[in-house]
Amino acid sequence: MKYVMIRCEDDTWPHEDLRGLLDGAKAPHLLQLSHAGAGGRLELDTDGPWVDRLALHCALLGLDPRAAESAPAAWYAAAADLQLAPDERAWCCELVTQRDGTFIDPSAGGITTKESQVLIQALDEQLGSDTRRWEVGDGPHHILVMKQTAIPAGPEPQIAAPAVMTGQRWKRRLPRGAIGRTLAALVEQAGRILEQHPVNRVRIDLGENPANLIWLWGGSASSGPPAGGRLRRHGASGASDPNPSVQGFRARTGHSGAVIAPRFPFRGLGRACGLTWQELPEGSTEPAYELLFRTIMQILDGHDLIYAVLSITHTDPIERLCAMERLDHAVLRPLTERLGAQEPWRLLVVPDNRMPGWVPFVAIGSGLPQQPVMGLTASAFEASPLSFRNGRALLDWFLQPSPAAQAAAGRPGSG
Repeated sequence: MKYVMIRCEDDTWPHEDLRGLLDGAKAPHLLQLSHAGAGGRLELDTDGPWVDRLALHCALLGLDPRAAESAPAAWYAAAADLQLAPDERAWCCELVTQRDGTFIDPSAGGITTKESQVLIQALDEQLGSDTRRWEVGDGPHHILVMKQTAIPAGPEPQIAAPAVMTGQRWKRRLPRGAIGRTLAALVEQAGRILEQHPVNRVRIDLGENPANLIWLWGGSASSGPPAGGRLRRHGASGASDPNPSVQGFRARTGHSGAVIAPRFPFRGLGRACGLTWQELPEGSTEPAYELLFRTIMQILDGHDLIYAVLSITHTDPIERLCAMERLDHAVLRPLTERLGAQEPWRLLVVPDNRMPGWVPFVAIGSGLPQQPVMGLTASAFEASPLSFRNGRALLDWFLQPSPAAQAAAGRPGSG
């Protein structure tokens, strides 16, 4: 059996006046799949309309949110070729934009790695110590590493990702508790340094959002074999790095898997949970989607499951509709045609649709039970009785053995 999961993200969340990706889109093939297969909802643990994307990726891959490999900082560290020593912990360090005390841009205007490296090095020079340092990642995504001796005792604070706090007062979201107060102090100290940095002054002069605040979140416990108190670097390959402390995707599901995604954290996701990773350029053009289709088919030859992540960045309503239409005819249609002509297969499509508390999905394939939805509207998905409270339940349903396989497993002498 071959499995393909396509996660389509809306990367324009701060623009609240935009409609959902499926709202008004002419996607006749996806509509046909929703009629012939099943449609439903994946419930989200959220208190607002913003999707915690990394948490959703963990959910769709069936990761336990309490597991070490689920911590976003574990992804960031792995993506940056870092492995924590036993006496170290890490947090995601995002460069973000605040204005008058409010979060306005969780990616600091799409700041480049070249610019952000200068800012992170400035933080390390002024706030780093023998027990604390900053490591450069990619774009706005970086890592704070601290020795356990510098971390107060206490429970790990629950800190939201910056993307889900757009429009909120950042000081109200500073973490509490002993560890939280330590992190909050660093956030405030770093903000004063960043506000005055020449890189941000130039960005303001150019009309770009400055990276004038950091946000520390997604804390991870140390992992890996002893490294003498030093940080050990992996090789530069995008393939997963075996780690005996991590229960890989194959061990959890019985299937090999690969991630196709353009962004820095997904390289770490692959390494953290035993998936290979293939980078693709970002974009929603026809050539980009044709390349995505070809890459899925190539990698699927050597794996059971492909998890492909793509994003829609357009704020123009017409361009958003066109991007979804290109996805429909350049990826979904040829994918189902090619898979259907070969061997048993299943497809799961999970797009953002700006609905608080859940995301819709469409699934179809060999042996999956039917639960049609009659349209690609929020009301149609809400009317479906097919609903999952967590990502592991959805993954288990998607990977469930076909009736034929279940019957074979029950016959004497089988399996």
